[in-house]
Amino acid sequence: MPARLRVGLSGGLDSTVLLHVLAALREQLGFELSAVHINHGLISGSAAWAAPCRQLCDGLGVPLLVREVVVRRDHPGGIEMAAREARHAALQEDADGALLVLAHHRDDQAETVLFRALRGAGVRGAGGMRVLDARRAIWRPLLDVPRRDLKAYAEEHALVWVEDPSNQDLRFSRNFLRLEVLPRIEARQIGASAGLARNGRLCAEAAALLDELADLDLASMGSTEARRFSRAAAVSLTPPRLRNALRRALDRAGALMPDEDRLCEAERQLRLDTVAAGWRLVLGTHALCVYRDDWWIELADLPSIPAAVPWDGRMPVLPWARGLVRFDPAVGQGLLAAAVMGACCEVRGRMGGERLRLRPDGPGRSLKNLLQQAAIPAWLRPSLPLLWVDGRLAWVAGVGIAAEFLCPSGEPGVVPGWSATD
Repeated sequence: MPARLRVGLSGGLDSTVLLHVLAALREQLGFELSAVHINHGLISGSAAWAAPCRQLCDGLGVPLLVREVVVRRDHPGGIEMAAREARHAALQEDADGALLVLAHHRDDQAETVLFRALRGAGVRGAGGMRVLDARRAIWRPLLDVPRRDLKAYAEEHALVWVEDPSNQDLRFSRNFLRLEVLPRIEARQIGASAGLARNGRLCAEAAALLDELADLDLASMGSTEARRFSRAAAVSLTPPRLRNALRRALDRAGALMPDEDRLCEAERQLRLDTVAAGWRLVLGTHALCVYRDDWWIELADLPSIPAAVPWDGRMPVLPWARGLVRFDPAVGQGLLAAAVMGACCEVRGRMGGERLRLRPDGPGRSLKNLLQQAAIPAWLRPSLPLLWVDGRLAWVAGVGIAAEFLCPSGEPGVVPGWSATD
């Protein structure tokens, strides 16, 4: 059992029961318990729901945090998805290592499995929700419990809960499935909801096996780093297997999954010989990129580049283009410390026409040629940080240090480096 649990408390039946059960168990199992209530502002009077939540928490001796969120009404996935994303982001904000506990139950799982199946979400989507989502630090301990059992518990313990009127609005697809479709299916076939939930578990097992296969395939692609893979090894796979690997790579990167047509197009284009010269295909929130012999996943939107960031020669870290430039002290490595301390130093992006001499006995070369030699794609080059010292180019990320600034053996030095955070 984790040391700290945070319950997402809507004030409805399900979360009220969940909080009550956990509060009864916390002393026995030795965990800290808190709750967070989110007001999405979509329903008139929803601000008042915080009051019964606070009353419940005060009675149980549970700390309560109340947050308000703004829901994007222009979300491409619709207002339901927008509200869900805003709510989850707020629930996990400042969690400080606490495990988020949600009150989804078996009926919710059946609804989710059916909803995703109707959208053609495949075995991953049809797997429904996970009891434990380790990546997002979410626990759903009631996922195998039918809602009727939760209601019986609430009535037995005289619990009070609020009813969200939006849950009765049939304009929302999930409400329609829950209120109109599933009851009719259940009336025709007893145990249908339990069957859907069980099918979700089986699909989740199949999805886990597909993930294991994808991990093996990605590992076999000769990754030079965690998110960079061999294109030649990728195109040797069958189309379904390569698409499976692409889905896994996108999931690892935290991407929203593109539709199947878009994924098939990505797989098709990845096989074209012409893409090796440099290619970038946007797949929703992320992009599939190819350059020479490698392919990788990165954020679709390219980072904004600051005009210039001064460096005093001492600060160990500078923010830069959705990443960090680090300057680590060293001996006999990197930049000669004496050459940068007290000098006018700044980090800025490419302007064009820069030249760099990497060896004392070598000629100066254009930065354009050096970037090509370093196999850095054209669309990434503007975001590279360049360090200038007293108006002279001293270092380029991914390329190297100018010969005149190299630190001799035994002398104090500074090793620069840049890491993108996406």
